[in-house]
Amino acid sequence: MIKNKKIEKNNQKKQKGDNFVNFLPINKLAESALYYGFAPVKSPQITKDDIQKISSLKDNYKKNCSGIPWVFSQNFGEERTAILREYIEKNMTSMPQPVMIINENEIIKERGKNTINLEIINSSKSIAEALLIKTALSILEDNGHKNLFLEINSIGDKESFNKFTKELTNYYKKNLNQLEAHCRQNFKKDPFFVLHCDKCEGDKNLKENAPTSISNLSDISRIHFKEVLEFIETMEIPYKINNCLVPDRRYCSGTIFKIRDDESKEVLAIGFRYDGLAQKIGLKRDIPGVGIKIFLKKKAVIKKVSKLEKPIAFYIQLGDEAKNKSLTVIETLRKEKIFVYHLLGRDKLGSQFALVEKMKVPYVIIMGKKEFLEKSVMVRENITRTQETVQISELPKYLKKLK
Repeated sequence: MIKNKKIEKNNQKKQKGDNFVNFLPINKLAESALYYGFAPVKSPQITKDDIQKISSLKDNYKKNCSGIPWVFSQNFGEERTAILREYIEKNMTSMPQPVMIINENEIIKERGKNTINLEIINSSKSIAEALLIKTALSILEDNGHKNLFLEINSIGDKESFNKFTKELTNYYKKNLNQLEAHCRQNFKKDPFFVLHCDKCEGDKNLKENAPTSISNLSDISRIHFKEVLEFIETMEIPYKINNCLVPDRRYCSGTIFKIRDDESKEVLAIGFRYDGLAQKIGLKRDIPGVGIKIFLKKKAVIKKVSKLEKPIAFYIQLGDEAKNKSLTVIETLRKEKIFVYHLLGRDKLGSQFALVEKMKVPYVIIMGKKEFLEKSVMVRENITRTQETVQISELPKYLKKLK
């Protein structure tokens, strides 16, 4: 009898353990990232070779006065290099793509900040930026921040940026005499210095009329940036296009964005694309990627989370309209602590259903064009194939009843 009781207790423990998805421990304040599909990993170790590869990339970029706190971390490029290297070395190519990871860096001593890095690797799609921005906003809100505001820009692909550089350089050369003395000197070192300098009252009119990077985007880059903005507007995130937001061009490309407190103007997160970097550092093929670094409060809680209740459903989106609305659906569920599987970085129906089979979830949540227009989703039971239309606002309540 005693042995039977022990066996029964062990079985109960095992069953309880089967009801959770386990992760590497991550800061409780970053828990939102798990709901959006990011998996915690250890921070990559930056090697001397990683540092050397970034140092060898030539660029005249000397100084950034735009208010972006590059001083918080001098190794943005080195971090991205290490991440791309580990993507290959750890065979992440065999994982469902794109790979979405989160890691927590050590406290930055001089600022007393915890930093959270989110990365989406091997995705050139605009939803990658949208995912990062929405996840970062959720994390910052959980960290007690309010009045969050997004500033965003795009320098486009190589063709776009070369065209922009030429136009900007010619513009300021023609108006060089209108610049203040120190701006003239720094312009000779780096034409983009003038964009970042906000100390010169006389230069502001020049800056307002200067060529912009988004007016020089190639067709492909313009479409991509337009899609990113559509996601942002669908999610009703307050934002503005900041034409002076130009990153370190050695390792950044395409979209760059920052999230700030709209009252204190404190920068709380910085993100950018780094398409093209993989080949610059010697990898055989390009691996498009986009990442964001989030700065948590000085006294951020150190409580860790390492598991979530196992999902009973997989969310599938069909078509552009549904994809645009997907993050709203995920956020609605996250607020009610409901974790669902999804593959928002993939558009093909076959890819999404293949993962449904692998995860063996009992239900599928589907949003197509019809559901998008009706602000609803279809919930289908996989075994019986029975399905029911549910309003998005009622979805959390409905899923809780299915458990």
